[in-house]
Amino acid sequence: MASTQIHAGRRTADLGGQDVVVFVIGMRFNRLRDVRAWLPVFGAMPRMLRELAQQPERGLLHARTYWSGRTLMVLQYWRSWELLQQYASASDAEHLPAWRAFNQRARRGGAAVGIFHETYLVGPGRAESVYVQMPDHGLAAATRSVPVPPRGERAADRMRG
Repeated sequence: MASTQIHAGRRTADLGGQDVVVFVIGMRFNRLRDVRAWLPVFGAMPRMLRELAQQPERGLLHARTYWSGRTLMVLQYWRSWELLQQYASASDAEHLPAWRAFNQRARRGGAAVGIFHETYLVGPGRAESVYVQMPDHGLAAATRSVPVPPRGERAADRMRG
């Protein structure tokens, strides 16, 4: 859980020389009144996030949920692509049964809910961030928040690492 302590000044995320996987996953309520169709999908993500919080060895570093209109999205940060893939296919985890159930409903013509995900690999020199008068957030909450160095005042400087 990220701290709510506001850091004075300008800070940036320190990846510690390691790559981080940014995983965006979400759902869209296509037919709001079809609650029985979308409720299982809606309920699956909190179970997965609880499981991942209780098992940090699976690789989830940080997650934050966002809601906009009909779309619910979770922005996740993972230690590695391999750990994300291991979790997605683990027979002893919450994800695989939820994924199979969704696919079965979708094959039966269930367009009441849509799902999506995007995966990005970021690393030193391939990611830039700045947080001003903010608690740890996003990539800095997943890794480590540090003051912006004197040579990192501009986004282009931070991108070079």
